[in-house]
Amino acid sequence: MRKPLTQGLVGLLFLLGTSDLLARYKIKEIQVKSAREYAAHQDFQNIVIAAYPCETEAKTLELFDTKKLYEKQIMPVLVVVENNNDFAIRILEQDILLVNAEGTLAPSLPYTEVLIRIELEEGKATSTRPEVLLKQGVDREMLEDFENKAFGERLIAAKSSESGVIFFRLPEKGDLAGNLLYIPELFNITDRESLMFFEFELGRK
Repeated sequence: MRKPLTQGLVGLLFLLGTSDLLARYKIKEIQVKSAREYAAHQDFQNIVIAAYPCETEAKTLELFDTKKLYEKQIMPVLVVVENNNDFAIRILEQDILLVNAEGTLAPSLPYTEVLIRIELEEGKATSTRPEVLLKQGVDREMLEDFENKAFGERLIAAKSSESGVIFFRLPEKGDLAGNLLYIPELFNITDRESLMFFEFELGRK
């Protein structure tokens, strides 16, 4: 016996709706460890700074629910800062740099630029303003996730820790050998003075 056409259409719409829900972006909670537990870290000036580079697709998916970061050769790096001093410190995302094996400095990519690169199709942009472009083609949950996890400006109070994600272009073939994380600017907010720079290998095992 043939099913009424309307029943078939309802079933098809249900399947399409279910598929859309399954494919929707999901926010992933990052399980941040103590800075010293990460292989790549430096303990200096009573401050511990650690990095967890996500140079593979599997590691990238630990932080964000999209394969497009790895496909577009963008590497997220989770940065954890523990301040064991009696004063507060400030670190800015733009002051965290990648030094490749040849000694070339590479700045981080703002999360807004990353989202535009991975979500908007070439030739489809109708504006040059990032805030407009993000509203055009980025899932709301994804935008919220990237915005909340981005390192940005971190003010780390005395005896406390903070963490956030920065983005770099993935080194060639995903090889981190010889690549360093370089932080030339750290600021003691309490005493209003600069601190010594941090520099350590990203590819430590």
